[in-house]
Amino acid sequence: MNKQSTTIKRQPYHHIEVKRDSYKEKMKRAFWYVDIDGTNIKIMGAKEGQKKFYFLTKELAGQYASDLNTAQKSGGIIMRHPEKSVGAAIEEFNKLTKSREERGIICDSHKRGLLRNALDWLSINYNDDKFAQMMCIDVTPTIVEQLLLTIDGQDQTRKHKHNTLKQVFDVAIREGWCLKNPARLAKLEIQKYVGEDKAEKAGLEKISLPLIRQLVDLSATIGGTKGIVIAFAAQTGLRFGEQSALKWKHIDFARKVVKVRVAMRRQRGGNVSADIPKMTKQKKISKARRDVFLTPDLQKRLQEYKLQSKFSSDEDYVFPTRLGTHERTADNWRRRVLHPMCDEIDGLPRIRWHDLRHVFASMCLATFGDDMPRIADLMGHQSIETTRQQYGHWIDNPEQDASDADKFNQALWG
Repeated sequence: MNKQSTTIKRQPYHHIEVKRDSYKEKMKRAFWYVDIDGTNIKIMGAKEGQKKFYFLTKELAGQYASDLNTAQKSGGIIMRHPEKSVGAAIEEFNKLTKSREERGIICDSHKRGLLRNALDWLSINYNDDKFAQMMCIDVTPTIVEQLLLTIDGQDQTRKHKHNTLKQVFDVAIREGWCLKNPARLAKLEIQKYVGEDKAEKAGLEKISLPLIRQLVDLSATIGGTKGIVIAFAAQTGLRFGEQSALKWKHIDFARKVVKVRVAMRRQRGGNVSADIPKMTKQKKISKARRDVFLTPDLQKRLQEYKLQSKFSSDEDYVFPTRLGTHERTADNWRRRVLHPMCDEIDGLPRIRWHDLRHVFASMCLATFGDDMPRIADLMGHQSIETTRQQYGHWIDNPEQDASDADKFNQALWG
């Protein structure tokens, strides 16, 4: 009797790619997914018959697809993050983060930053294994400290990753997967000494007033939105989001002020829309809500510009696109307006759009000296300490310095 040979039919390698579920997207649910149908992948711990796995972001789905493709080449078996593991805690943290953004507790950009940091922890190895596969209860502060040293980038990057991991383990504690937070017990040592050359260059550099005058004068030679958008930013200090959200109803020509009440913020789904400035941690109205004076020259330019603009009703944006909508990012203004103007001024490098806010700070310091409360109000800083830390070293008062030196000398020698 011939024995019938038994063969196992192995399905061919099928490259797995990230896909998008438009129906789930409309339902405001996780819509990025990977599909293992038609592959030889076996996922331990998954639901029986489960072929599709959904994720909150394309990056998370991409990382999982990469792991699956690697698994296909090495046997086709992959473990989902087991319960009570770091990976499971990250998955719970991601769900919570998305929920917080949906409820308006955090903004979209904050959410994306947290998810991006969490994704990085999923890809980190510890002793040749995925850190995400470790049980939360087995992670020690020493392990976290060792992993932090392996992260490429500057200290600030490590700090952001560390803060996200602290929140991940807060979730694990809440779920009862560990008793203490090893990430909060871990110490991240920040480099304190950067060397003489870097120390000399540290901090914001004060922008000279002659270059500022040239920039504002040059902007007056350019018609339409392109010219005045630069002059306005340099003479009011509004953040990009505040300036792009500005409508004519916010310009009070009678009082000669611009009323900063809303700012463009990235919302759920990537949309950008106007919202009130975020509340402080103490649940107080942010000082980003403020009135900023209009100089006579700027007011005159605004009035002339409004007469020429086809978008001049109260609900129209002051600095709209050609279609009358608001600008979504500063890229257009920076590349098409600011940088070409910088190229025409000797000694002025291609500055960032946000540097125009520092231009306004320079002029405030030249005008109000060390009156930090006044400058903080105009800049929309919640605390004068913020103003002092950013711009205190810009103050140049030779008369005060000489007087202080005489007083010190008198106290010392009599």
